[in-house]
Amino acid sequence: MTDGERVEIYHALLARSVNGKLRKHTRAEVSSLFSVPLQTVQRIWRWAKNNTNGEVVDVSHKRKGNCGRKKMQIELDRLADIPLHRRKTLRSLAASLDVSTGVLFRHLKEGLIKRHTNAIKPSLREGNMKARLEFCVSMLDSSTLHDNPKFVDMYNIVHIDEKWFYMTKKTETYYLLPIEEEPHRTCQSKNYIGKVMFLAAMARPRFDTKGNETFSGKIGVFPFVTMQPAQRRSRNREGGTLELKLMTSIKREDIKEFLIEKVIPRIRERWPQEDFGKTIFIQQDNARTHVDPEDEEFQAAASDHGFDIRLMCQPPNSPDLNILDLGFFNAI
Repeated sequence: MTDGERVEIYHALLARSVNGKLRKHTRAEVSSLFSVPLQTVQRIWRWAKNNTNGEVVDVSHKRKGNCGRKKMQIELDRLADIPLHRRKTLRSLAASLDVSTGVLFRHLKEGLIKRHTNAIKPSLREGNMKARLEFCVSMLDSSTLHDNPKFVDMYNIVHIDEKWFYMTKKTETYYLLPIEEEPHRTCQSKNYIGKVMFLAAMARPRFDTKGNETFSGKIGVFPFVTMQPAQRRSRNREGGTLELKLMTSIKREDIKEFLIEKVIPRIRERWPQEDFGKTIFIQQDNARTHVDPEDEEFQAAASDHGFDIRLMCQPPNSPDLNILDLGFFNAI
């Protein structure tokens, strides 16, 4: 029983007392009200009566801090000497420290040890570091350099990137009603599940002064698929029937075609009208299949309809400078 509950019991007894005395069944009534033994209620009232010499009545535990099993101490200095591969789970760490998992978990809750999620980082050469620094410096607003340097708002930058997604997973988890039938999923071979590549394009969202979204920043997500006529007749369709086929090999010409026919038209369609005429940059990584920023065919399409759209490349080995690699792909 906590000290707060003991105080509540005392106040309940005090409210039912008359001139410091309790009626015959008052103690039993309070015992039933708080669902505690009658002896506990009697002991609290007896302690309160013995403490009536003008001092504040104290009915808290008299053995506080000096009862129960003593807390097990762990030599936490030993933890730093344990190899990291033995510190991946509480169970393996507890075995290395020769303590129970429960003791180790209590230390975790008390903040004496912490849980850390470690993400692997790209290996950078000196040239990569220099390129990253130059890229970050180029994002500074030149008009603020001498006073209080600030970064540009980056509202005119569209991040693009590609990612493979499997059509399904070997094992999925669903929440069903007890009367629902379990889903029946099949494929030719679970070791060769089909996958499709998507090209995603995203800009920075915008909000008005009241916090209402005026532009989501979502340009689009485009699958690399084609419509091809069936070469032969089968029991499922006639020869020559158009079928949706996955593009298993993506080349530079495919990327350029998607930029010209899908990404640029979607930017024109969704871009905020107040920024019409301003330069828009499409930021891509340095993959070999990506389009050269000086490609004439791309430049011709990007300058059509009064738009000024240009390609720019992020530094090598720097996925953390692209919002899609940084979090969007993980979110979906």
